Amino acid sequence: MKLDPIFSMKRQNSNTAWVSRIFGLGIIITLAIFLLNFYLVGFGVYGDGTGYYAPLRSIIFDGDFKITNEYEFYAQSASKFGGGVRTTYPLPDYSKYTIGMGLILSPFFILGHFLGLILQVLGFNIETNGLSWPYELFYCLGSISLGIAGLILSYQTARRFFSRFASLLAVIGVWFASPLTFYLCLEASMSHAVSQFLISLFLYLNIVTNWLKSPRLQLLMGLVLGLAVLVRPQDGLFLIVPVILGFFQQISSNNVRFQDIQKAFLNPIYLKAGLIIIGTMLLLQLPQIFVYLSQYGSVANIPYLREGADEGYGASFNWGNPQIFKVLFSGFRGLLTWHPILLLGLIGLGFMVRQLPILTSSLWIAFGLQVYLIAAWWCWWQGASFGGRMFSNCSLIFILGLASLWDKFYQKGWSKFAFLLTLFLMFWNGLLVLQYESGLISPEEPISLAQLLKNQFIALPYFINHITHR
Repeated sequence: MKLDPIFSMKRQNSNTAWVSRIFGLGIIITLAIFLLNFYLVGFGVYGDGTGYYAPLRSIIFDGDFKITNEYEFYAQSASKFGGGVRTTYPLPDYSKYTIGMGLILSPFFILGHFLGLILQVLGFNIETNGLSWPYELFYCLGSISLGIAGLILSYQTARRFFSRFASLLAVIGVWFASPLTFYLCLEASMSHAVSQFLISLFLYLNIVTNWLKSPRLQLLMGLVLGLAVLVRPQDGLFLIVPVILGFFQQISSNNVRFQDIQKAFLNPIYLKAGLIIIGTMLLLQLPQIFVYLSQYGSVANIPYLREGADEGYGASFNWGNPQIFKVLFSGFRGLLTWHPILLLGLIGLGFMVRQLPILTSSLWIAFGLQVYLIAAWWCWWQGASFGGRMFSNCSLIFILGLASLWDKFYQKGWSKFAFLLTLFLMFWNGLLVLQYESGLISPEEPISLAQLLKNQFIALPYFINHITHR
């Protein structure tokens, strides 16, 4: 069995100035939407983002992880779109969310502190207490910056195999026609943009480097995946990719025997690489385990593991009855019905199997594990969610699939159709954003696919009326 030509394929040198301009335009649009929303709402941290942000502020200013005083402040903060969007009732003592977001975005939080000090010197009435707008602004800009960096890495990865046109169009499609759109442009304080960056970096290292022979790269991969797990524990499932790629790198014959499989698994190089990656990843989880133990006394008492029973679902995870069809195809946050461009990405990923069977199979398995985990969760609709938000970490997988599909269109002379279809699906996604932001659909209540489609035709005038009469 021959390994996919992952490490031998190189991008062709060519003029990429127009690619930079397209990325620049995407950045301008993203920042314009975010800054306008920040100005209109008055802050940038809300929803689940509050749970990630508050412990960072608490540990820096209060020296502990107790967040009651932060949530009391948020409870008193009035939004121009209505109060209460930043709080959880009753006010919690501790955050159930992981510490990775705060750790990674702490440099941006500190930049916000410096901005606050500068504004004070200039005579502005800004409190440098971790709760004023400069902190939230830079915290969110950090999340957006990392999210965009992840998209750039995804483009670089796609260019290893596909044309510039196909790769760029795939990136733009995921940027503005997937759930990632919302968590880059609006709710940047949530963890999805950062998670997308870390997993895109992890997959990039898997795909474009010869990591199996480099302990330094293995250490880096363990660090990246460890940080990703600290941000979103579900990201740990992407460990399956190097497990598969590393295994098949050692098999060169098409006639695989049991002895070959056994030899590959027991190869010291393979075992050492796995030990470094997994050991580093697990080592990085010790601070989170310590925090949870100090807060809840036992890992079993973590709110995520108790919520299912507390909400009357028996358990937080139902491994024997995952709601896979609903997660993918229902009107209630169904990933592929809300974001049809991702269905095209999966179709393109199917085409990749012949060209890159081992890589593609590893990506399919990684995506399948995400589907199964999310579908087994009691809250499979992912709470107050714009579409399938928890699949944002799969963005590079979708980009590779789309690039594969658009490359075939490009070769057949159908590039204009691919471009127009992507524009339409971006517009479709934009209408969904308007539905969600204007309250035309509830953040958490079920909605049928028929109602979701019907709402698309009235989303724009409804949103305009919502804005003008708020």
